[in-house]
Amino acid sequence: MNYARAAWNWGQVAGEAMIYGGIALTVGMVPKARRLRSWCMHRWCAGSADRIKLRRHLYNGELLDEVPQAILVANHLSSLDILLIGSYLRRDFRWLAKAALFKVPISGWFLSTAGHIRVHRGDQAHSRNKSIREQVHQVVGEGASVLYFPEGTRSRTGELTEFRMGAFLAAVREGLPILPLVVRGTNEVMEAGAKDLSVKPDRSCSLTVLPPISLDAIGASGDEGDRAARLRDLTWQLIADELNRDATNATAAAS
Repeated sequence: MNYARAAWNWGQVAGEAMIYGGIALTVGMVPKARRLRSWCMHRWCAGSADRIKLRRHLYNGELLDEVPQAILVANHLSSLDILLIGSYLRRDFRWLAKAALFKVPISGWFLSTAGHIRVHRGDQAHSRNKSIREQVHQVVGEGASVLYFPEGTRSRTGELTEFRMGAFLAAVREGLPILPLVVRGTNEVMEAGAKDLSVKPDRSCSLTVLPPISLDAIGASGDEGDRAARLRDLTWQLIADELNRDATNATAAAS
């Protein structure tokens, strides 16, 4: 690892976190400061992405404004995913992030001040995560959207893996649509396990927004678990189909 580069890159991200985390902490005490808090999150992600020279593109961005509030669902490829997504999301949203990220100096403090939600792992995960449902309900009550990576962890192969139920149960319980987000290339821009945040200048990544999925699409039959399962399967298939377009196009170009 290049320690000088690591210090520089992490310093850039930490610097952005100090600026916007300080603002978020201050306005967090002010009623109706939701828009400013969401602006802080957007600026932290966009500013950090720019600082480390992350080349990125947005497709179907107009769909981000299709619904005012949603459960946001994205595939997960890299630790860069949140910078990519957040650099384009100007709405108020909270992210379900693994608890270890909140321990990262400065950046973790920013996540706390911005009101994001910890997800614990390990032996005591079940008991420690019991409050997530109530936290999501509170966030939705404030008018914010909630971002999930339903695979639960980064895909090691780039292939879409099985979705967990949390995001889809939340959508059914809160009566919100799903807004699918398709992440591409973040696993190629930065090597897996890289600790210096060094990105490859000849590679880029992208975010594609798919049309929102209304709860009407899954029907009213069954209990909330049944409906959530249908919503999960539909969302998984739509994201998988979008990712498979790359393979289809590559095959067509080679023939």
